[in-house]
Amino acid sequence: MVSTVYFTDTRAAVKEVSEWYQPQLSAVKRLENLVERSGILDSVEKGDIVALKVHFGERGTTRQLRSVFMRKVAMMVSERGGDPFFTETCGLGMTRATHFATGRIEVAEENGYTHQTLQAPIIIADGLRGFDGVRVEVDGIQLKEVYVARAIAECDRVICLAHFKGHQSGSFGGALKGIGVGCTAKPSKYDIHIDGYPEIDEARCNRCGECERVCPASAIEDGRIDPGRCIKCGGCLPVCREDAIRVKWVSPRDLDIRFVDCAKAVMDLLGHDRFAFVNFLLDVTPHCDCHPYSDNPIVADIGILASGDILAIDKASLDLVNEASPLPASMAEGLAGDKFSGIFPWTDPSAQIDAAERLGLGEREYELVRVG
Repeated sequence: MVSTVYFTDTRAAVKEVSEWYQPQLSAVKRLENLVERSGILDSVEKGDIVALKVHFGERGTTRQLRSVFMRKVAMMVSERGGDPFFTETCGLGMTRATHFATGRIEVAEENGYTHQTLQAPIIIADGLRGFDGVRVEVDGIQLKEVYVARAIAECDRVICLAHFKGHQSGSFGGALKGIGVGCTAKPSKYDIHIDGYPEIDEARCNRCGECERVCPASAIEDGRIDPGRCIKCGGCLPVCREDAIRVKWVSPRDLDIRFVDCAKAVMDLLGHDRFAFVNFLLDVTPHCDCHPYSDNPIVADIGILASGDILAIDKASLDLVNEASPLPASMAEGLAGDKFSGIFPWTDPSAQIDAAERLGLGEREYELVRVG
């Protein structure tokens, strides 16, 4: 089987010297043409509640997805009678602003995303503190249960708008990560990153009580963590100044596989036909937008892809990035071949691709259809 991935090449814009006003060359107009040609919104029906899954970035990022692209998709959903909202989930932990819905919205506004700029409301999908999820049993490669963010579980359709980029621990962030991590509640984010429950090294613990105060489940007492009460929020880890709280972080390969396990759970719950994907190969940074800074892009802007196949669109995105020349003064300078594993040699992008194929999420073989 071969899946279709539609592609608008932003490198192909040729501006005539004799005519400066050419709005058809805008990447926003190209996105509109891409969405129309790909048909990814054709199944949107009047009254459908449509989640537009995005990453609003951390405080300090500067290369996350531009609001003008997001706004255009929201308007196209509305034109079809759909009711769009933009969504993200709370981060793992209990200390930073983006670990809570209030902070997620605050940082989103700082980064330029508001109801006014997006033409749709922002709803944090997993509740105020990130624990509002629906438990789903899944026959994943490593994970067998996943907590899907409730607003995702209750919507009619999901359009994933992914800023395609690298990831220091998980090779790359595209549609698979956007659905697998971005549509799950805190306990599943914990399971993606960590094996088992946290434990306290009694020899290092000074009984300061900081971990007890931050724990939302009152699972810590007298220097010990009760696994029966721990709700896997990860809040205790950063507050321990003595490095007395121990966890077993998973390997980068296992992290990638668990991204995909969670993506399968999310898509199985709603139905695979209720998802569509748009990957933006613009400002392709080496790090995820969850970092509090943005490094130089590793390649020049390439374009935008759209598909109904989550595996095919990520595979096509990887191929296009790897085929592009690395930019000077970037972390990819001088690299040949796979750029993300060249930058972070402990990662392997094929882990996500292989896992998605094994779990039947799509096709790794694709036909790239160019849209002007």
